[in-house]
Amino acid sequence: MDNSTITFVTVILPLIGGGFGYFIKHQLEKKKKFQSKITDERRELYQQFVDFVIDILRNTKSNSKLNESDILNTLFNFYKKYVLYASPEVINTYSDYFQYLYKLNELNSKIDTKTHIQKLTRVIKAMRKDLGLTNKNLGNDGEMIFRALFTDFDEIFESQ
Repeated sequence: MDNSTITFVTVILPLIGGGFGYFIKHQLEKKKKFQSKITDERRELYQQFVDFVIDILRNTKSNSKLNESDILNTLFNFYKKYVLYASPEVINTYSDYFQYLYKLNELNSKIDTKTHIQKLTRVIKAMRKDLGLTNKNLGNDGEMIFRALFTDFDEIFESQ
């Protein structure tokens, strides 16, 4: 190789490497910014769901009558909003919970408190995981999430 070729390669290779590095960094920053927006959207939607659930549990404890079709409609509307942002685990656990409620409503069955709380807390546990939070010490299904809301919590879950 002659001197001009060595000089050319010495100049061009760092420029190509720098351009390639810049492109990769730009793509990673773009993805990080997008993920941040998705996480913000998830956080907002998940908080709406938790607020709604706690309000339902509070009203149930005070024996206030809630319209079941309104509850199902609210849950369905929530589903329509989050289905684009939630992880597959959240979508699957929410679908299990929604199907459980739908079947109860369809069959006019009585809600089994333990099963209901387990299915509901699985959804919230999956949401927490989706947001990057730990679920350590919240129980196998996350049942400890609602422990503060039930005075008879130990009786409900004594078989576990």
